[in-house]
Amino acid sequence: MLAGMGVLWFQITGGEPLIDPDFAPAYQRAYDAGMMLEILTNGSRLARPEHLALFTAARPHKITVSMYGASPETADALTQTRGAFKRTYAGLLAAAEVGLPVEVTIIITKHNVDELEAMRSLVDQLGFPRNEYGSISPTYTGDGSTLQAQAPGYLDKSAVFGGCPAGHTSFHVDPHGMATMCKVGRDNPISLITEGPEGLMRLPAIADAQMLRTGGCTGCTLSSTCRVCRPMARVYQEAKAPLDHYCQHGERTSS
Repeated sequence: MLAGMGVLWFQITGGEPLIDPDFAPAYQRAYDAGMMLEILTNGSRLARPEHLALFTAARPHKITVSMYGASPETADALTQTRGAFKRTYAGLLAAAEVGLPVEVTIIITKHNVDELEAMRSLVDQLGFPRNEYGSISPTYTGDGSTLQAQAPGYLDKSAVFGGCPAGHTSFHVDPHGMATMCKVGRDNPISLITEGPEGLMRLPAIADAQMLRTGGCTGCTLSSTCRVCRPMARVYQEAKAPLDHYCQHGERTSS
């Protein structure tokens, strides 16, 4: 359905998408439909022969792998998964050997910040480009406990928010075929299964409504220089996050 609608760029994420038994046939179908594919993964299953064979034969546009530490002690503790570092590193090595287009995102938290230079060095040795991400957001359920992992001094300093085409030129679809403006703004989902592509005609108005600065952002005098989109700001507000985690008012207060 997405291919028939003219979707050109298709990002597959999760959770961890490579654990899905239907991943390979779904990926192959999207590839055969001519879409530009990006996979977001923790890399833990990237070294499996079936995945290497799939990505080698049907090369994706990009595979983005998250890194949570430069040692088993740190990465395994942070992900609460024994063997996480070993499997991710093995996946990166295997991808490098066959020349897959991998980009590594280093996730910076207070639990691994002491290994930041080691993580950078590890990625550089593998020859992959890297990004760094330090702003930890609340969960989709509104749980703000994840904010406690943020490393002081490493919150991302993104550009001034000048609007977003989400809901107009891009959209998010969950495993049940429910379409929303993006992964964060999930109000008023549209069922592609029951409504089909015609249902997306309502999505731009739904997206515009979610972009209004309401609630705690109403009347903000710094809105012209704000760096945070409204759906994300609302997630922080509902999680009762400190202002300095997402808002310039908080920065002014602390300066």
